[in-house]
Amino acid sequence: MSHPVVDVTGIELLGDHRVALRFSDGERRERDLSPLLTGPVFEDVRCDPAIFAGVAIDSDSGVLCWPSGVDVDAELLRYDDLWNETVALTRSA
Repeated sequence: MSHPVVDVTGIELLGDHRVALRFSDGERRERDLSPLLTGPVFEDVRCDPAIFAGVAIDSDSGVLCWPSGVDVDAELLRYDDLWNETVALTRSA
């Protein structure tokens, strides 16, 4: 299924790895990012709360990003079908 392109326009840290996100289409989602923070590229983000709290919105691409250069796509965070599919894949791996 194809989805319209969106940008993350706002982020609020909710504790642990949970965030509240606002998108350019006006929608809001709360997500626990834990299932996405797998593998060695996300190790610092996953293990260090201060590094996780350094999350920002890349002004050019509208994605979530961290100073280390890792990022998470806005469409994945916005659309429930993409989110659910990705989370299911990470849990079965």
